[in-house]
Amino acid sequence: MKSITMTSRLSMNGAPLRAFFLAGLVLTAAAVCSAQVTFTEYPVPTAGSSPLYITAGPDGNLWFAELTGHRIGRATPTGVITEFSIPASVSLFGITAGPDGNLWFADGGANYIGRITPAGVITEFPVPTANSGPVGITAGADGSLWFTEYYQAKIGRITTTGTITEYSLPTGSIFPNMITVGADGNLWFTESGPPSKIGRITTAGAITEFAVPNSNSTPLGITPGPDGNLWFTEEGGNEIGRISTAGVIPEFPIPTSNSYPQLISMGPDGNLWFAEYYGNNIGRITTTGVITEFPVPTAGSGSSGITTGPDGNLWFTEELGNKICKITLHGPMVYVANAGSNSVSVINPTTQMVVAAISVGHTPVDVAVTPNGLAAYVANAGSNSVSVIDTTTNNVTKTVAVGFNPVNIAIKRDGTRAYVANAGANSVSVIDTSTNAVVHTIPVGQNPVHVAVTPRRFVSLEA
Repeated sequence: MKSITMTSRLSMNGAPLRAFFLAGLVLTAAAVCSAQVTFTEYPVPTAGSSPLYITAGPDGNLWFAELTGHRIGRATPTGVITEFSIPASVSLFGITAGPDGNLWFADGGANYIGRITPAGVITEFPVPTANSGPVGITAGADGSLWFTEYYQAKIGRITTTGTITEYSLPTGSIFPNMITVGADGNLWFTESGPPSKIGRITTAGAITEFAVPNSNSTPLGITPGPDGNLWFTEEGGNEIGRISTAGVIPEFPIPTSNSYPQLISMGPDGNLWFAEYYGNNIGRITTTGVITEFPVPTAGSGSSGITTGPDGNLWFTEELGNKICKITLHGPMVYVANAGSNSVSVINPTTQMVVAAISVGHTPVDVAVTPNGLAAYVANAGSNSVSVIDTTTNNVTKTVAVGFNPVNIAIKRDGTRAYVANAGANSVSVIDTSTNAVVHTIPVGQNPVHVAVTPRRFVSLEA
């Protein structure tokens, strides 16, 4: 997130001042809001079905497994949901598109791998090892489907005609979870342990395991990244991990504590997106490890599976909310504070057009956007207030009273605080962004005109 403040450097009695202090001069400030998101939720028809994992289908729809509903669901890009009952289902988990144009799924409770055509015709294939608990499943580079056997520490391969081969893991007391294909053409999978590991199996069945630095992290979801690495979630460690094909693993902590990250997927924007079961967020992590979180509209949704759909949007499941949700990504927008018209203009930089005009307080002179892009804070110098704009709707949701003549705003890197320089009050107001209330007013020097936030502290610059 980059905030740009454009000023005229003038002076009065030898002291540099911002242009808006001088009568008759108008200052315009702008802030760039990174990609915004819109959530659209669709209830699953069967109550209490617990939709768990989701994948993009070959037919242009989204397909998902209902953990307790004993059904496979199909959602069109417009949210029309159809459900197909699975005859012998106990606990449906992973689902993936197969190379044969069908969907393949794992029933961990009934101990079989299932196939469903886009028309809803179902075939079931029992796993040879009893009580194996198949969970994750993915299409391999060899034209077969590969799956994990959670309770028996095995990786299975099933051809599109139903022939199953099993491979035992070197660590026999470990629990393999989800599985995916890496840039190297091998299959990569998570092992919850302890000890926690990431496994790799070639299409010939050769297995290598790599220890995760946090041995009790409980890795779960895994996906290939645009950088050629594999990215995975650490359910117990509350981190996102990255592993190179050589086995090097750095870890990145998730800002929300005890978020319980579930599955992870490469997004249409080149970032990695993951679902937080208890954090009730959808997280985004860049390939450099910068994490941003977006709250799910339904409280306690239990977001679990996530994928990029054929329509170019992100889709995820809400296990506890019993919904399927679509995330639409919008391109970055530019928010411009217009001091002379008491408004904020919203510019689409792609079209170079103003797409919205928002009325705010008197003489808005600065604007700053939160790191997650969901809110813009506007300093209204003429009304001693800060307007809070919801960037998903471009509406003012709250006006916060601050000190006299607020002229500049900076947002803390984690998005939890907004710092406002009050030039006329010789103070800095601290706004809690979760409540949008002033929690501290800090006296500073004369005429503070700028405030900048470092990762650990803030600094006020005085005129």
